Formats: sequence, structure tokens, C-alpha cells
Amino acid sequence: MLKRIRARRAWGASALAVSAAVVLVVLLTSASGGVAGAAQSRLAAASAKLATTSPTIPANQTCASIASLASLAGLPRYPTAVASATVVAASPGNATTPANPEYCDVKGMIAPQTHFDLQLPTKTWQGRYLQNGCGGYCGTVSAQTFPSCDAQLGGDFAMATDDEGHVSSGGLGGGGLFAFNDQKLRLEYGYQSEQALYVVARYIINYFYGQPPNRSYYNGCSDGGREAMEMAERYPDDFDGIIAGAPEIIAGPLNAEHQTWDVRVNTDAQGNAILTDDTLPALHSAVIKACAGDDGVSDGIITDPQNCQFDPASIQCPAGTDSTSCLTPAQVTVAREFYAGPSDPRGRLLYPGGLPYGSELGWSAFELPPSQNGGKVPTTASLDYFGLSLPYLRYQLLPVGQLGPDPFKWRFDDAGFRSMFPMADIWDAMSTDLRAFRAHGGKLIMWQGWSDNGIPPSGTVDYYDVLSRRMGGLRPTQQFARLFMVPSVYHCGGSYAGATVPDMIYPMVQWVEAGSAPSQLTVQYGSTATRPVYPYPEIPRYNGSGSTNDAASFHPVTSPGAHYTAWIGNYLFYEPIGGGGGADQGYARRG
Repeated sequence: MLKRIRARRAWGASALAVSAAVVLVVLLTSASGGVAGAAQSRLAAASAKLATTSPTIPANQTCASIASLASLAGLPRYPTAVASATVVAASPGNATTPANPEYCDVKGMIAPQTHFDLQLPTKTWQGRYLQNGCGGYCGTVSAQTFPSCDAQLGGDFAMATDDEGHVSSGGLGGGGLFAFNDQKLRLEYGYQSEQALYVVARYIINYFYGQPPNRSYYNGCSDGGREAMEMAERYPDDFDGIIAGAPEIIAGPLNAEHQTWDVRVNTDAQGNAILTDDTLPALHSAVIKACAGDDGVSDGIITDPQNCQFDPASIQCPAGTDSTSCLTPAQVTVAREFYAGPSDPRGRLLYPGGLPYGSELGWSAFELPPSQNGGKVPTTASLDYFGLSLPYLRYQLLPVGQLGPDPFKWRFDDAGFRSMFPMADIWDAMSTDLRAFRAHGGKLIMWQGWSDNGIPPSGTVDYYDVLSRRMGGLRPTQQFARLFMVPSVYHCGGSYAGATVPDMIYPMVQWVEAGSAPSQLTVQYGSTATRPVYPYPEIPRYNGSGSTNDAASFHPVTSPGAHYTAWIGNYLFYEPIGGGGGADQGYARRG
């Protein structure tokens, strides 16, 4: 499908920043673009049709009765205890709190210790179940928000989320402590907790409404995106639609290689950061000047970072100068290493690529320790070190009970890479054999920000490239799986251009239930300008005529920079998913 080349360390030139306030709006349009108003009209019509074919289903039992549902205690494989079941009144919401329908809020625990929250609309359920993923190393039950598309669909989802089988601790490396001496908790975090929640939630839904869900959906980003892919790979018959945002599918190499690399290459002899956050605006400005406007319009946004040519040396400080408006030679080296990604002494990449061009202003969240206007600050204060690399290497890398190395002792070589396996098979979700999910009729939307500062998007692109080839080519793959790469967006949200990540649930429901595949995202600038985003590997290109503020003035072209990034773990995309396979542990999806 795509031209396969090795990761390129291409360096270009120049400086200056441009930014734009952007709001992303999901539109389902033809692959050739179209006027937003017409697309919205088609969506409204499709939604109205779905609403009439999916009437609301009232509760068949009281909310309080769920707390004393004795059969949950004897649920095979997943005995469950409900701590509380209370009715939450409907609320119109306000500026800080989203709206919600009246619902029954069920809180409980699934053996051995997966805490969950299940929210069941009492009067407005339309037969759909939505399972929401977690983030990071999880360890907490996150707050849930009823999807904004509920109003368009004429009813509400029942939805649930969990803590992936453990409670995380704060402090240095606390997020990974659960995995040190308990194999079962490792498996729960890897994937078993999500299957358990699916089974238990469906059981309670069936009791409460008198019927199981008609359709089941999964939505997650980061670790939640990894969970989403685990469901497609290990339990292909469970979910009808899966949304995997910025998926941490290459979890072991991400934590052990990429995040460790970014800490190590940025640490000086005294343990302090070489590149500090006060230099990032100048670096980002130079990248924008060099690579923005690649859609044919000067808009201050990099549409296709894979085709960006930039060298940090273009803003290297004059000899003897150290200023926030330029980079020292040592800082230039660090930036180059960030962009290139981790490699072994032979130059082979240990992760498929590095941080993308355009992500610079987001480095202060993951890669760099927080500082006040620069200054000396230890890299051990960076999230990459204390919250991601160290918990993985110390507590998840090796078999249960064996303490792994500190990130500063990790070896970037073939032996180090291979030491991650087979343990990494528990949490990696790299299988590109989705034949069972496709045969089940499942639909998959993968998405990621092109400026992701937490998980390099090149890994997601690599996965989709191999998936397309294994599933018979791009066109057959797009019949059930599509990838959207959103310019300017950081990890799961935020943006150097002010973009807001769109709700992917609505287009997924349209695809699953109305057969209308999402073929365009429309990026809206303020109240007047729009830009399209097409399924990868297509990018928008200005037609040369028509208003540059109208998405209809653009058309899709194949990215000239689209490529597969060869790395030492290429073979992992072809291996079967480790353990569990597609088994549903005895529970039929509609049984």
C-alpha cells in the first residue's frame, strides 16, 4: 500500500510560528469532500431514521434491586459484588458539568479486584452499550460522560468503565507497582478486566431492562486505545464497533525503549535536562515555518508531518550564545534524537520512529521535566521517567517477583529489546490478524493526532500499513477499519492550533447501524473556515480555485511522505496475539 522506507533523519531549515484556533467537527461525506451543510443534512436524516428504528427501552427493574442481585455472586468466572446502585437525577449541565439523563449508577467489584462503574439510563435507553477505556497504567475508575450524540440518536447509551483490576499508588513508579508480584493482576491490566466488565455489564443490563444490548461499542484513547485493540484482537465477537485513539499497542517498546531514550539523551553529566521547556516555542516556530501550509494554503498547520524536512541546527545559537530564541549545539543534538527515536549501536530503530514534527510545545508534558524559565532541573522529574519508563522497567519488564533495571541502566541493544518478551505479550496489542473481527461484522476506527507528544504516531501508521496488506489491501481494509490522522493534535487531545478532538462515537454508530462509513473529518477554523481530514494515507490538497476557507475547495491526494518505518520489531506485527486468542471464556456475545 505505502512506499516502505527506513526512518529518515532528514533535516531542512528555518523559523517562525503561526497558530490558528480550530474546532474539529465530524462529518460523514463522500471521499471527494463536499459542502458541510449538505453533509450535516444527510447526517440528520440518517440519525432520524436510526432514532425511529431504535425506540427507547424502559427499565424493567428498580435501580435499588441491583444492589441485592444475588446471582451476581455466583456468576461463573466473574463473581461480582455491587457496592451501591442509586438513581442520579437528570441534569441539563452547565459550563463545567456535562448534561446527563436520569440514570441508575451501579458501582461494584469483579473478582479478583476490578472496580467498575455502570450507568444505566432509566427512561431513555436505546439498546446500545458503550464501554469506555482507561489511560496510563489506569488504577482508578474514571468519570464518564454520556456521549454528545445521544441527542442526535434520540436516546442514551448504557455505559461502563473500570480500573483494569488494580488501584494505583502515587509517588515514584507507583503506577506500576501492582504488576511486580502478581501475575493475575498483570493479566487483568493487560486485557482480562475488559472482557470481565463486558460480561458483567451485559448481565446487569439484561436484568435491568429485560434484554441484552442490541449493539455494543468500545471507546478508548492511549492505554484505552490499547484496550480497544485488545478487544478486537482477543475477543473479536464482543463489540460491533471499536474506537481506538492514539493506541498504546506497542506498549513494551514504547515504555522501555522510546520513553527511556527520551530521558537518557536529554540528561547531562549532572543529571539535569539539556533541552528545557523555555526553548520549545522557538523550536516549534521554526518547524511551523519550515513545514506548515503543505495543503496548499498558508494556514500555520502541518498537514503531513511525514513529509516535513527540518533540521534543528537551523536555529542553532551563534558560538558563545545561550538564549531561549535559539538552541545550543547540545540542545540541537537532543532535538534530533527526539525526532529520530531510539536506536541500537548498529543504527536500527528500537521503536518505529520518534516524536513528530509539530509536537514540540507538548514535550513539556512528557519528555521534559517542568521548569521555571529553564534552569537546572533533573530529568528524573519528567513524566517519561517517574510515571512511565521506571514503572515499566522496574515492575513489568521481567517475570513476576523479579525487579527490573532503573531506566539509567537500560541497554539500547538487541538483548535489551528481546528481554521484554514474552512478558510484553500480555499488554502489547500488535496482532494485525483481524480476520475474526471482520468476519463478525465489526467496525474499527483508529485515530491519532499527528502531533502526539506521548506516543509517536509512526507506530500507529506502521500497524495500519501491515493490517492493510494482511487484510487484502487498502480498499478491503477500509470496508471495516479506517485510520484518521488529525493534524496539530497532541496525545488524545490538546493542540498547538487550538483543535478540539471530535466525538468519534456518532460516526461509528452511523457506520455500524446505517452502513455509512466515515470518510471525512472536517476541521473548522473559527466560524468561517473549514479543512477536511481524510482516511490515511490521504491528505487534503487545495483545488487551486474556490474559497480557501471552504472544505469543498480541497480534494484528497495520497500523502507523498506516507511510509512504513522499519524497526527491529517488524516481526511482531505478524505474530498471533499472545494468550487468550479470540476466546470469550464461554460467553456468547448475544447469549
